[in-house]
Amino acid sequence: MTKKLFIDPSEVRRRGVIELSNIPLNQYSKTMEEETNNFSKEDLVRIYRDMVIIREFESMLYTIKTTGWYGGISYNYPGPAHLSVGQEASAVGQAYLLDKDDFVFGSHRSHGEILAKGLSAMEKMDAEELIQIMEDYQDGAILDAVKSIHNESTDVRKLAVVFLLYGTLAEIFGRETGFQKGLGGSMHAFFTPFGIYPNNAIVGGSAAIALGAALFKKVNRKKGIVIANIGDGSLGCGVVWEALNMASMGQFRELWEGDYQGGVPIIFNFFNNHYG
Repeated sequence: MTKKLFIDPSEVRRRGVIELSNIPLNQYSKTMEEETNNFSKEDLVRIYRDMVIIREFESMLYTIKTTGWYGGISYNYPGPAHLSVGQEASAVGQAYLLDKDDFVFGSHRSHGEILAKGLSAMEKMDAEELIQIMEDYQDGAILDAVKSIHNESTDVRKLAVVFLLYGTLAEIFGRETGFQKGLGGSMHAFFTPFGIYPNNAIVGGSAAIALGAALFKKVNRKKGIVIANIGDGSLGCGVVWEALNMASMGQFRELWEGDYQGGVPIIFNFFNNHYG
């Protein structure tokens, strides 16, 4: 609640003109050589690997949806397939620096973001933590299923990659060994141990939910940031503008005290696939 707020009529009713500052657009101008120097060879290979994994995952779903088979295996999938083919670099790029303490909320088209965030988060964990997460989640049911089909490697990170892919795909297919036991499906999959929070089938719906999570982090001094991954079409939804307005309101800067002062830790990340 406001403690004290004096409004001077002579100021607020004074004649004037509102001038908006310029908004930078497409300002990135580094060369490939300049950017490459910021990464190791291993980093670049992993970034490419993550993009390839996402493309193949989405292409696999498309093939199953349209032909009923993949890799010689027949499967009938009557559910939705809102794919993100062509957006792999955007998903991997925004997830690259994020870890388990950073939360992402997505849309109906967020398979790629789920995988990108999971792959990034697990890269920053040690083997012991990864094993603990996989063993604890659903009492190890998903891990047991994964081990039954993937037992040729003792590399924990490789096992974790298969765990992520399996849990996501099983969820999309409505299987009990999915991350939400098949109850969430394609548009509501999530895995909180990796900082992947529920996606939302309502266009733009994640904007306000992500803002609430960011406000929670701010008030409780929690680590990390929150990202609302939504599409360009969501800019036609009122809830997105309401979230943008609340995230930027002056009270955070002017009325909150001490280290609470300042904005909320959120990024509204718009994937402009030109659908909207």
